[in-house]
Amino acid sequence: MNELPIIVISPLVAGFLAWLLRVRGVREIIGIAGSLVPLALLIKLYPSLGGRLEFTINVAGFKLGLMLSHLTWVFSMIAAVVGFTAILGMVSTARDNWEWLFALMSLTGVLGVFMAYDLITFFIAWEVMTFASFMMVLRYNRHASLKYFILSIVGAYAMLIAIGLIYAKTGTLTFPEVSAIFSQDAMTKMMGGPGLFTKTETMLIYGLFLLAFGVKAGMFPLHVWAPDAYSETNQSYTAMFSGVLSKAGVYGFILIYILMYGKLIVEFGHFRSAPTFGYIIAFLGGLTIIVGGILAALQEDIRKLFAYSSISQIGYILVGLGIGTALSIEAAIYHAISHALFKGLFFLIVATLIYRTGKTEFKDFGGLAEKMPYTFAMAFIAILSLAGIPPLVGFASKWLIFEAVIHENLPILGGMVFFGSAIGFVYLIRFTYAVWFGQRPSDIENTKDAPLPLAIAMGILGALNVIFGVAPGLVAQELNKIFGKTIIAGNMWELNLGFGRYNGLLLTIWMTIGLLIAAIIYFLGAGVRKVPVTDTYQSGNPVTMEYNLTIRRNFFLPLKEAMAFWLRISFDKLYHDVWKSIEDFAETARNYIYNGNVQVYAWYLAIILIILAAMGV
Repeated sequence: MNELPIIVISPLVAGFLAWLLRVRGVREIIGIAGSLVPLALLIKLYPSLGGRLEFTINVAGFKLGLMLSHLTWVFSMIAAVVGFTAILGMVSTARDNWEWLFALMSLTGVLGVFMAYDLITFFIAWEVMTFASFMMVLRYNRHASLKYFILSIVGAYAMLIAIGLIYAKTGTLTFPEVSAIFSQDAMTKMMGGPGLFTKTETMLIYGLFLLAFGVKAGMFPLHVWAPDAYSETNQSYTAMFSGVLSKAGVYGFILIYILMYGKLIVEFGHFRSAPTFGYIIAFLGGLTIIVGGILAALQEDIRKLFAYSSISQIGYILVGLGIGTALSIEAAIYHAISHALFKGLFFLIVATLIYRTGKTEFKDFGGLAEKMPYTFAMAFIAILSLAGIPPLVGFASKWLIFEAVIHENLPILGGMVFFGSAIGFVYLIRFTYAVWFGQRPSDIENTKDAPLPLAIAMGILGALNVIFGVAPGLVAQELNKIFGKTIIAGNMWELNLGFGRYNGLLLTIWMTIGLLIAAIIYFLGAGVRKVPVTDTYQSGNPVTMEYNLTIRRNFFLPLKEAMAFWLRISFDKLYHDVWKSIEDFAETARNYIYNGNVQVYAWYLAIILIILAAMGV
């Protein structure tokens, strides 16, 4: 029996059963089981990855199917692990059967995207994933869901046009055959032949894919849907929305390399040490890092902060993919894994905070480390991982991206990447202190720690953040199999690039020793001085209520004022204005053309007939 269709379909079946039965307790068990089946089968199939794992059927003359390779297994495991923890969290946070149906449906869609064997299956799964996630957002916020839907439709039509252009030229849609035809076309062009695809057609297909995958990944300037969509839905589900569904866009960019790499290199060449088409992706990724990071720092709502932070972290992945070397692509996939783990964990933490307190803004939090010690421990792991502090997994993946950028001597991208790390520290410091330390508001005095389902879900992701950080070679050795050769050497504990090394275990040992020494010094009586909360100044400006600089309220107001000019530039507003103009034009055209006058319609018909006659039709 072929397990591949079971992996993809089982969450959808479970979702429908949970939606139909409407029995609390039963639907949760079905939902968890439906999300656990793909994970169990993917683990079972791992030993068989060296062979050919495919499932294909012929439909209306098209060959549709699924495949499992080392690459698709890695991305499917991201979906299965984070998807399972998100569904587990929903046991506590889900409102009704609607959420179970569409959360599990979106898991089916993203698994189908990662395991697709051809462009039709890829597109169908992509649309299932988009529709299901749209319905999840619609349940909470209509405006946010419409923004997401419109941009997704633009991306979907762009992808569909690109697929149509490829089929019109090649007569096939399976990945191996399309890749082979593009490679052959590149060889023909190199030898002076005309080639199957012109330079304009190649550029158009690339641009359409860039638009489609950029929307889903949340790449600047197509990111405007993500902050509202991520924050205006079930926050347990957002762990999968941000941690997994955004990786569909990342996987799409990898697909560009798989299908079109040689052709794009021949047509557009290189910019410095990177392929030109890749540098475009990398540069947009760098802008995504900066814009997402700055906007994250300016948020007063913890959901929006981590939504923008997620956008920023996706930028790192795009930079790695765009550089286009084996090391940078492997580093990008490594960071895709890291991002899924720490960002999935963050949104489960946010789900727990909202579930227990009902609050979402910094001004309403404080002092929760004492009341929620387990959730704080998980938050501490997530903070260290996102900030890129060893020995967590976020450090390993970011270090690889830094090394890949430096090795290729790309200073602009390097500056963007390092700026992103700096701004990441800024907004994480605020989250750490404002939520977990300081004075605790009286209305959250009796807050309890995470419920068991969320605690287990956070524990799984928290453990993986630590394990893959202390033993980074576990991930690197698996990613090497994608390329069929050793890109990142070393062992289970060490990453060895030849020009740089990172030993997670050794660093953990030394950090533990350092912390023990610091603790001994502290408990032996280090000199400390208590500072009252009123001992505050701001470079000569008086501290007033209008200019409150407590860490829980308007903490980055000076930064906001300094960047006032740039913050007025809003792509969200631009897209809204464009859409409004299209809407107004359509309404005007409807009033003048579709006006109910039969004589006018007769003239339309006569004009059309005259034009057809002139064309000889």
